[in-house]
Amino acid sequence: MSAAPEATDLSPEFLAAAAPLRPGEHRVWSLIVTVFGDLARAEGAEIEGAALGRIMAAMAVKPEAMRVALHRLRKEGWIESRKAGRGAVHRLTEAGRAGSEAAAPRIYAAFAEGPELWFLALSEGPAEAGPGEVQLTTSAVLSPAPRPDCAAGRVDALPGWVQARLCSEELFTEAARLEQALAAVRVPEGLAPLEVAALRALVVHSWRRVVLKAPQVPPRFMPDGWAGERCRSLVVSLLAALPRPEVGEV
Repeated sequence: MSAAPEATDLSPEFLAAAAPLRPGEHRVWSLIVTVFGDLARAEGAEIEGAALGRIMAAMAVKPEAMRVALHRLRKEGWIESRKAGRGAVHRLTEAGRAGSEAAAPRIYAAFAEGPELWFLALSEGPAEAGPGEVQLTTSAVLSPAPRPDCAAGRVDALPGWVQARLCSEELFTEAARLEQALAAVRVPEGLAPLEVAALRALVVHSWRRVVLKAPQVPPRFMPDGWAGERCRSLVVSLLAALPRPEVGEV
């Protein structure tokens, strides 16, 4: 079984490119889900334990932390593992693959997707948001279609109090910081497949942490200065410069 790489096995160019994305500062279990979602989301796709160890080490994750995270993911039904010689092979469970497939369009889409027509539905009593709707208050829902149980009016722009409900100060700031980090990433030529896999994972994971928190509404509904769509453009450009390697090359 191959040993996980030391930092000295990684090129200075990779280390410089990865630095703005803060390797070693992400939740390990979530980072592993990102790796599988990016490299091995297809049915039956697997990653050998040694290869996973090399990818995680390139992102400054220690072997002990990876083992603890894998145990958690197996316990929670995300990952399943099997013995293979002296090592192990891991893959997403059916539920884990379904979760990754559901998130993929939001993560990888070149443009924000979703309905263009929206309605602000107000009720005299409680109104619970359904699929595709956004709960604003106990009696106010943002919906892509009129609701028969509420007074609803089409909206093309939103007042400040609704924008604040859609995007917290924390999310707004996180998106702005991510834009700065992504803009600072310079993809060099000649990266090894391992380095490409690790840098892709850092890009996708950093973006995933923002885009999956944001509501699925048109960008015009977000507060002035929202960096989410600029982040999306940067992610699309970076991933185009980092073609997904085959797992067997890592």
